[in-house]
Amino acid sequence: MKMLDAKIEKALNRQINHELTAAYSYFAMSAYFEGISLSGFAAWMMRQREEELQHAARLYNYLMDRGGKSDFPPIGSPQVEFSSVIDVFETALKLEQVNTAEINDLYQLAAGVQDFATLSAMQWFLDEQVEEEKSMGEMLDMVKFAGNDKGALLVLNQQLAKGNAGQNDAPA
Repeated sequence: MKMLDAKIEKALNRQINHELTAAYSYFAMSAYFEGISLSGFAAWMMRQREEELQHAARLYNYLMDRGGKSDFPPIGSPQVEFSSVIDVFETALKLEQVNTAEINDLYQLAAGVQDFATLSAMQWFLDEQVEEEKSMGEMLDMVKFAGNDKGALLVLNQQLAKGNAGQNDAPA
């Protein structure tokens, strides 16, 4: 028995792909930071990667619970070259903003077909994206404030390694 509108099923699959793409991107950003010996920044990006994987799993579980089918389209290669720490966080913030727009579109689609269960499920993601954009924006602000001060970046790197800076405390 099919409980899910075909347009919603397609949109959920697309959103799963977006979450996995974000996870892959954060993996690449982590590798960039490891490559320039900023392991605290790398660890922070790995935590972001884990959150995105949890988001994808949450969407997948919802899709399955509603009798949907997964189509698992390919995930493109992430950006791997960056000009600076600031460039990484500007890219990451844009990634979160695109993800927010996609979730908004899915929510609007669900409203249009009066799929109240999907509206309810997407509310969690809308709230989560507020937190994600805030967290990434704060990190961008911190690295912009540090600018070219390598000492400031190293202190921030140490704080991130301990999990004491820029990490939201909301459960995923």
